[in-house]
Amino acid sequence: MTTSHRAPKTAGAFALFWLVLACISCSKGSLPSSGPQKKLRVSVGEIKEVSLSTESDSAAELIGTSDNQEVVEVSRPQLAPAVDTLTNKKSPMVFQIKGVTVGTANVIFTTKPLNQAGSGQTIRTYIVQVTAR
Repeated sequence: MTTSHRAPKTAGAFALFWLVLACISCSKGSLPSSGPQKKLRVSVGEIKEVSLSTESDSAAELIGTSDNQEVVEVSRPQLAPAVDTLTNKKSPMVFQIKGVTVGTANVIFTTKPLNQAGSGQTIRTYIVQVTAR
């Protein structure tokens, strides 16, 4: 007669499941509350451009960050130096959002005065869902 010891493994997997679920729930609550939210869907490898209007104050910077860089990358298009110096400060700023792997990430755009510490003020949040091709 043999006895099965599956109960401890099942209990451990069950406890791990609840721990992961609790961590996911906590991270969802850390979204910034200010700034409008928009949904965006991209495929893996696809790049979508997002334009954001900037204030006329040239002493402020606009920053785009992803809360999960394994899923979504945020960058600015590379411009030639001669073109970069001719840009109008009042024109919209363009960011590229690229899907890296399947999943969901929050892309948060903030503005803050140049050379100031801190995260700045949230002006827009994109909830980006990356899908398989």
